[in-house]
Amino acid sequence: MEENFLKFKKRVWRDILIKCIVAGAAAGLIAVLAVLLPCKLYGIKLFWLYYILIAIGGVALGCGIAFLFLWTDDKKIAKRLDSELNLAERVQTSLNFVSQSGAMFDMQRADTVAALASSPVKSLAFKNIIATCLCGIIALAGVIAVPVVATTVPPVFAAREEQPPVDPPRDITDWEWVALDELIDYVKASKKADNFTKLGVVQHLEGLKTVLINGVSQSTLRSFVQNTVTEIRNTVKDANEMCAEEQQALNSEEEAYVISKLYEIFNLQPAVEEEPETPPDDKEDPSGGNNSGNGNGNVNINQMPFFDPEKGYVLCGEVRGEYYDRVQQALNEGTISREEWEYIMITYFGDLSGNRDN
Repeated sequence: MEENFLKFKKRVWRDILIKCIVAGAAAGLIAVLAVLLPCKLYGIKLFWLYYILIAIGGVALGCGIAFLFLWTDDKKIAKRLDSELNLAERVQTSLNFVSQSGAMFDMQRADTVAALASSPVKSLAFKNIIATCLCGIIALAGVIAVPVVATTVPPVFAAREEQPPVDPPRDITDWEWVALDELIDYVKASKKADNFTKLGVVQHLEGLKTVLINGVSQSTLRSFVQNTVTEIRNTVKDANEMCAEEQQALNSEEEAYVISKLYEIFNLQPAVEEEPETPPDDKEDPSGGNNSGNGNGNVNINQMPFFDPEKGYVLCGEVRGEYYDRVQQALNEGTISREEWEYIMITYFGDLSGNRDN
């Protein structure tokens, strides 16, 4: 009997093993999906080895639970054989009295052996087929779902970094383009600045124009204009180191006008030390100063008041020729130095500008 009983026992344990493997596969894939899907939704990236360890843990857990439910012993197998093969408890009786001897027991065991020998192994039904098929379907779905989730699910709930507010673009108006081109043409045709200064200033203005063509934002426009102002000042400074004192004054005058005009074109406010000065006039006057303003709020020297001890308050334009002659005579005689005269003029017109702004 032992040999015939053993073949049915192997069949039972083979079925149990199949069920445990299928249940373990389903559990492993469910565990992987249970971790993978939230990670994808929340934008969490795990190293691939972690998913393998999770799958192994799920398989072990599923197999263990299935084995606990499906575990059996010889008595349960004997009872199952008697029930499914209609052996009327022959297998159970032979198993219970396997150690007994005697003619009756030998006859009963022989009858059981003959009954088992005549019954094929495949006649033993596969138990729990519905549950096994369900686990198989889950495992198959998991095999398909894992790569799909890994490649297609977007990070819906991923933490979004707060983006800084978008700086709106600064559109350059047609008037600003025309004014910038006119300023460039003015520098090119200027008779005051030397060639080195004009070449450098034009180069920086055209560089600013190129930047504006490429597009700027509202906040960066001032930075680009300020950079251009700094480059113009450096150019004039370099030029003044190589030219005569009279030409230095003309270069500086041209610098002041270009910078003030540049701020005016783009409606930008210069720093305190960069207050726009009087625009130059290509027609030089005896005093080396400017004849008039540009009509846009800059200082008009001709209209500035001046106190004459003999005439009282007069306009600069009315007496500057006379005063220029006196200053030139004083400079020639050495009664006043150029530095002293420049300091007097700067202080006087600085006070006038301050009073005008207040």
